[in-house]
Amino acid sequence: MRTAIVGVGNSLMRDEGIGVHVARALADETLPEGVEVIDAGTDPDVAFDLDRFDRLIVVDATEGGRAPGTVYRFSDDVGLDVGEKRQACHDVGFLQTLRRISRSTPEVVIIGVEPEAIDWGLDLSPVVQQSIPRVIEVVRQELSQDLRRI
Repeated sequence: MRTAIVGVGNSLMRDEGIGVHVARALADETLPEGVEVIDAGTDPDVAFDLDRFDRLIVVDATEGGRAPGTVYRFSDDVGLDVGEKRQACHDVGFLQTLRRISRSTPEVVIIGVEPEAIDWGLDLSPVVQQSIPRVIEVVRQELSQDLRRI
């Protein structure tokens, strides 16, 4: 099984770049065979290269109305629609492109992190920075499910 961990976000907009920060952290770790980390940033064109994977784990800032740093997990069985209480910070762009190609991808999981500060700056807010180990733990749990399927 080929899995892509896709970090999405604008690293110039503080917590909006959480996916990029997580992708960079995971790129330095040992991951199972068949797993590739992709720093997608804000480039929606990356989505067109994802159909070669069996599974996508997307990490992004997600406004769900809970405390900053809260980690969410959404899967394609609850839909990839942006809206209602769950709203990816990329209202359209990447996630809508992802939804279009998800028809050819058996499974898409989104790991979202509630942002605290979305404004100009390179650093994550302290509470979102502290959520990175939890996000990595959730991603690793997803990867362990991949291994059980083989």
